[in-house]
Amino acid sequence: MLTNSFTVPKYFIPFIGITLLGICFGFLGSEQAQNTLSILGILSIGILHGANDLKIIAKKSSQQEKENSLPFFVLYIGVVFLGVVVFYFIPAIALLCFVLVSCYHFGEQHWNKRFRNRSNPFIFFSLYGALIFMMLFALQYEATVNIIFQITAVDLPHSFFWLGSIVSFFGFCLCAFMEKIPLKVILLEFLLLGLLALLFLYSNLLFGFGLYFVLWHSFPSLQSQIQFIYGSEIKNSALQYIKSALWYWVLALLGLFLFYSYVNLPQEYLLSLFFSFLAAITFPHALVMGLMFHSKESNAG
Repeated sequence: MLTNSFTVPKYFIPFIGITLLGICFGFLGSEQAQNTLSILGILSIGILHGANDLKIIAKKSSQQEKENSLPFFVLYIGVVFLGVVVFYFIPAIALLCFVLVSCYHFGEQHWNKRFRNRSNPFIFFSLYGALIFMMLFALQYEATVNIIFQITAVDLPHSFFWLGSIVSFFGFCLCAFMEKIPLKVILLEFLLLGLLALLFLYSNLLFGFGLYFVLWHSFPSLQSQIQFIYGSEIKNSALQYIKSALWYWVLALLGLFLFYSYVNLPQEYLLSLFFSFLAAITFPHALVMGLMFHSKESNAG
C-alpha cells in the first residue's frame, strides 16, 4: 500500500519504541539538547521530505497532456511567493492558514489509502491533524502562545487549545465510527496519541513537534514519494531521491542560514522565525502532495 500509515505491525513497534525514547529524552534532556536534536532532524529529514516537489510535479505532469504541464510549475512557484508575501503583510492570516493547511496535510499523509470515503476525506483528515496540533499547543501553552504573539500580536487563552483538543478528538472518533475503521486500527491510534501526549507534555515545544514531524510524518511521506517517483522496480531509489533533492535541500538551508546571519533579530524571536520558515515551505508542499495522492499511480498503489 503506497501511502499507508506507519501504524501497522511492521513499523509500529520500532517507531513506538523511538517515541518512548523521545519521551525519556524530553524528560531528562536539557532544553539546549532537545532544541539541537530537533533542529538537526527537521533540517535534514524534515526539509528533505519536501525537497523533491518539483520532481513530483514533473511526474504528475507526465500523466497529463504536454500543453497542461506548465500550470503545475507556475502554480507551485506562485504559492511559494504568495506564502512569503502573506506572512510579511498579514502574518495572523498566514499563520492561521499554515495551521489549517498542515492539519489537513498531516491527516492526509497519515490516513490516505485507509480512508474509504474518497469523495469527502477533508473533514476526517483535518480533524486528525487538528488533534495533533491542539494537543501540542495545549500541553506546550506558554511557548506556543509566545510564538503566536510574536508573529501575530494575538494572545490566545489556554482554554482555546483545550477546547480545540476536545472537539477535534470527539470529531475524529465520530468520523472513525461512521467510517467503520477497524477497532484494531483505532486502538493503535489511541496508543499513538497517548504517547504523543506524553511526549508533548514532558518535552519542549520544538522537540515534541520535531519528533512527530520527522518520525511520524516525514518518513512515511518519503516512502510515499519514492514509490510514486521511481516505483518498486528501480534499485537504490532512496539514493536517487536524495541526489535529486540535494540542490533544493541545500538552497533551502543556505537561505535560512543567510537570513539568520545577516538579519539582526533578538534571540527570543529566532524560534518564531524558524516556524515561519517551515510554514512558508509547507504551503506549496501540501499542494504537491495533494496532487500526488490523487494521481493515477498513487490511486493505483
